[in-house]
Amino acid sequence: MIKMQPQTPYYIFRSDVFSEMVEKVHKALPGIPLVYSIKANPFILAGPLPDAITRFEVCSPGELSIVRRLHIPPEKILYSGVMKELSDIREAIRYGSEILTAESVRHVELLEAGAEKEGVSGKLNVILRFSAGSQFGMSEEDLIYVLSSAENWPHLNFMGLHYFSGTGKNKAKKIKKDLDEVREILAKLKAENGFDPEIVEYGTGFAVEYFNPPLQEKDDEILNEAAPLLIEFAKEYPLSIEMGRYFAATCGEYHTSVCDIKCTRGVNYAILDGGMHHVNYFGQMMAMKMPPIRQVNKRDGDEEIYTLCGSLCTTADVLARDISLSSLEIDDELVFERTGAYSAMEAPALFLSRRLPELWLDTGSEMKLIRDSESAAEINVPLG
Repeated sequence: MIKMQPQTPYYIFRSDVFSEMVEKVHKALPGIPLVYSIKANPFILAGPLPDAITRFEVCSPGELSIVRRLHIPPEKILYSGVMKELSDIREAIRYGSEILTAESVRHVELLEAGAEKEGVSGKLNVILRFSAGSQFGMSEEDLIYVLSSAENWPHLNFMGLHYFSGTGKNKAKKIKKDLDEVREILAKLKAENGFDPEIVEYGTGFAVEYFNPPLQEKDDEILNEAAPLLIEFAKEYPLSIEMGRYFAATCGEYHTSVCDIKCTRGVNYAILDGGMHHVNYFGQMMAMKMPPIRQVNKRDGDEEIYTLCGSLCTTADVLARDISLSSLEIDDELVFERTGAYSAMEAPALFLSRRLPELWLDTGSEMKLIRDSESAAEINVPLG
């Protein structure tokens, strides 16, 4: 039941679309546990969640607070993140998080200290992150050192390996390269330390197509091409698949209204009540690419070419250039599709102290407001 009407600018996230994507991956990768990285969209957790999700990855104390408030069971939590402090680790242990990751030798030391201080009975489950050449994870030398110094970490159970090399992978050969790297390091750790992982947590980083149709067909293509490689790897090691963007991107829409229309030097400008502080597409810069945009108030007659600009006082706030739409009028609504992952979180929402967009969740049985609009000025105003 709709308790009130959404007011632009706002997002809608749809639980059924999210679940459909998870089930699609589950069907393509039968028997392989799936992990949802909530950084992509924590708001979807407020609705019904598919049983196919085995665990939820949280990467900060704030995200841990979110899953606690939403009563996500601690046995489903994988506590990750490149920056961990002892207080963060102790809080995750107190909640009962099933698995924690270590991305450095210092992390291992802090995990040991946290487990000891919290009086962990048995051992704390830890998976070690192997670096793909970025700031995340440990070198091969550090992994070998940690595993060969087990006597230094009596409260830790090193149960697996974590690997993620980046997002935007649209070719199966990139997945194959990742898996071959993981095979190589696991073989070395087996030879050096007798390490047999109980879990190999792999973030696929599957690309989501935002600009070049056919969009869904391209999304399906990477899944279908990579699935045989992942299934084969899962026969060798206990694989878990971690995804965020790929699960959530299609479940969200961003709605914004036309507030002003003008023609300047032959260019038709439509000024919107939203803007780049609300909506963000991975890979877009200065509206050089065209995202999927739907016009709600279509009219008969010839179309016109518009440049869509947001409400910020910067020339960077351009959402689309040279888009063909039926003649626009004030209060017409435009919908930016495929904004279910990262968009609402990554955009610079505090810039210019405008209002944050409303967030709505369509659970299938009801449409509910899950975050009201609020002024960024409440955050930006100086103390004193």
